[in-house]
Amino acid sequence: MHIPETPAWRAEAHVRAIVARLVRAEHPEALPAHADLFTTMGVSLPAALVLLVSLEDELGISIPDGAFIEARTVNALVALVAALMAPRWRGGPRATRLGR
Repeated sequence: MHIPETPAWRAEAHVRAIVARLVRAEHPEALPAHADLFTTMGVSLPAALVLLVSLEDELGISIPDGAFIEARTVNALVALVAALMAPRWRGGPRATRLGR
């Protein structure tokens, strides 16, 4: 039985890979989904900027600064990226560039 990929599934794979690189985790799938990126996982402000730019560059999206600041967990980042990427992954027009 074929299970179609969803924007959230694809977003999770990308977000986890990028966060894992940033925090030097060998296994992206083992990153805690609900842990705070800053207080629990040790992402500093400069590293957060690297994370933001990496997500935007690698996924071809523009993430609103306020939404990024509020997305403090892997799951929150996945939801944000999935929402921004959904039109592209559904075969629609390129994801909207928001917030800048």
